[in-house]
Amino acid sequence: MKWYYADAGRQVGPVDDAQLDELVRSGAVRDDTLIWKEGMANWQPHSAVRGPSKPIPIPAAAVPIAGETRFCSECGRPFPAQEMVTIGTATVCAQCKPLYMQRAREGGQAIGVRRYAGFWIRFVAFIIDLIILGVVSMIVSLPLRLLLGVATIPVATSQDPSAALAMIPAIMGMMGVSMLINLAIGLTYDVYFVSQKGGTIGKLALGLQIIRLDGSRLSVGQAAGRYFAKILSAIILYIGFIMAGFDPEKRSLHDRVCNTLVIYSK
Repeated sequence: MKWYYADAGRQVGPVDDAQLDELVRSGAVRDDTLIWKEGMANWQPHSAVRGPSKPIPIPAAAVPIAGETRFCSECGRPFPAQEMVTIGTATVCAQCKPLYMQRAREGGQAIGVRRYAGFWIRFVAFIIDLIILGVVSMIVSLPLRLLLGVATIPVATSQDPSAALAMIPAIMGMMGVSMLINLAIGLTYDVYFVSQKGGTIGKLALGLQIIRLDGSRLSVGQAAGRYFAKILSAIILYIGFIMAGFDPEKRSLHDRVCNTLVIYSK
C-alpha cells in the first residue's frame, strides 16, 4: 500500500506501510500530519486514518548508560550514548540523522537498512591493499636481504654452480624471515586501520567500512582475529572470499567467523 504525506506544505511519497511506520516512530509523521492514499476522497490526519501513534517501548539494552560509548551505524564514529538517536534498527549520531530522514521522505532506502558491499568492490579494495602491502614489504625486506647477502646469490652461483648447494640454507632462511615479516606487516596494517579507522586504506578509499553486527567498530583484538580468519579464507583456495558473492549480506567466511559486515559508509 502506497502512502503520501504532507511535509512543510509539499507532498512526499510514495512510501509503503513499513516506511510510514518508521516515519511515525522517528517523529517525522505525527498524529496531525495529513496523509493520503489512492481511494481516499481527501487528505486526512494520520491519527484519523491509521489511529493515534503509540509510544514505542525502548528495550532495556537500548537505554543509554552513563559514560557508555556507542558507534554510529552510518559513519561508524564513536559518541557518548546520550548523544545518539535510535531510528528504526539503527543508532545514529546527530550529524547522520538528517540523511536517514531525507531517505525516508524521498521514499528511498528504508531507515536503518545497511548497504552491503558486494564481492567486486571488495575485490578492488583487496587489490589496493595488496599493492600497498607489497610496496611496504619490499622497502622493509630489501635491507634485510642485503644484510644477509642474499642479493649476491645469483652472482655467486653463476661463477661456481657448486656454491648453489651451500646457499640453500640461506635462501630457505630468507624465505622464512620474509614470510614472518610479511605476516607482521599485514597484521599491523589490518589491526591499526580496521580498529582505528573502520577499514583498510583500500576499503576507505572506496567508501566502505568494516563493522560488527551491532554497528560498532572492531577492537584491536577483534581486528587481529579477523586478519587470521582472512588467512583461513585464503588457504581454502580463496573460497572464503568468494562466499561474499553469494551471501545475502555479502559476508565472506571471515566475516561469518568474526561476526562482521562490510558496508558502504555513505
